[in-house]
Amino acid sequence: MIKHIFKQIWTERRQNSWITIELIVVFFFLLIASDFMWLRVKTYYEPTGFDIENTYILALKQLEPIAPDYISPENNPQTPMDDLSDLISRIQTYPDIETYSLSYHALPYSMSGIWSSLKVDSTHTKTIRQWAVTPSYFDVFHIRTSNNEPFHIENPEHKQIILTEDMANVLFGSAQQAIGKNVYYSRSREEDTPFRVISVSTHYKHQEFRPYEGGFFEILTLPELEKWVNKNKVTNVNICVRVRPGSAKHFEQNFIADMGDRLKENNLYVSSIIPSEKLRNEVVDKRVQTEIVPMTYVMIFVLITVFLGVFGTFWLRIRQRRSEIGIRMAMGAGRGVIRHSMITESFCLIAIAILPALLVYINLLHANILDTWRLPFTFGRVAIVFVIALFVIVIIVASGTSYPARQASQLNPVDALRDE
Repeated sequence: MIKHIFKQIWTERRQNSWITIELIVVFFFLLIASDFMWLRVKTYYEPTGFDIENTYILALKQLEPIAPDYISPENNPQTPMDDLSDLISRIQTYPDIETYSLSYHALPYSMSGIWSSLKVDSTHTKTIRQWAVTPSYFDVFHIRTSNNEPFHIENPEHKQIILTEDMANVLFGSAQQAIGKNVYYSRSREEDTPFRVISVSTHYKHQEFRPYEGGFFEILTLPELEKWVNKNKVTNVNICVRVRPGSAKHFEQNFIADMGDRLKENNLYVSSIIPSEKLRNEVVDKRVQTEIVPMTYVMIFVLITVFLGVFGTFWLRIRQRRSEIGIRMAMGAGRGVIRHSMITESFCLIAIAILPALLVYINLLHANILDTWRLPFTFGRVAIVFVIALFVIVIIVASGTSYPARQASQLNPVDALRDE
């Protein structure tokens, strides 16, 4: 039967050519749309490598010279680092705070960052993200080692780093082989600075809709932090805190009310308390509104249009083939056979349209025109996208042809032949 249907399609190739072209275009669009949605769903549900529940960011600011309480530099005996240390000593004693950390350019969901390139012997990485953090940062955000164990950094020293697991695989082949080795990244054009890998973290990414980019954590010591504060603004330092379970509901109000003036030291003060969940919502919701929602509307519109187009096309073809259907029924073909052959013919047209669309999609991936940043061009990616797109087009065509096929099977052969 299938062989007969393909012969019939070839015999009526002039009439079927436009339908085939339409199905090629539709299936190609479904491949692109499925690829787009699959990548974002996959990256969204991948573990980020950190936990922001019950965590807060304490934003710092300095008084302007016009402020009534402003202390001029010549009248201030303390350095910015001294002011920060005094603030920290008070903050860490607050009962609801479980632990705290200091960092710069390392907040989850923050768009800022430091970029560096690591090398070991002849292996040289691309520019990757660098996070400068104190050892307690891993406790605040519950970041684990590649073995899914808590970090224990007992003697933090300068020039120590922690690689992410994917970066350890690139440089050393595995996480175990990376520990204890030296890596280099240039802080100036004149010299390469060696850093010792003291551990390896799990895969880590910036936010849900981004892939695992690979990077490393530079362990900050207080002298190194002070050196950085003296070169930059102390307000760029991020104070991250994790509160005890059950304290998060009213932590912001209680913390500000209880601490009062103790959140200020000379010109430095805590300006706001930002839940990490708020940072996440701003970033993720923006990505959903700017990418996912518009594409979803486009897909719904196109799918409805395609369904109506397929329905109308096959309805017209069946109307044009009334005489053929009448003859077949007069020759003894049952109604079920007629209906089944009409639907099978539509699936055969899909089979013809699949290959050209799939080849164009694969070539776009191979040429990196489509997104290969979130997920490389692999057979698994093509297979998953192909199955999704095929499922959708089969549903569309089956739905669009079932009613015309049923109507065709209800024809009275005498009436069909009389019309002819």
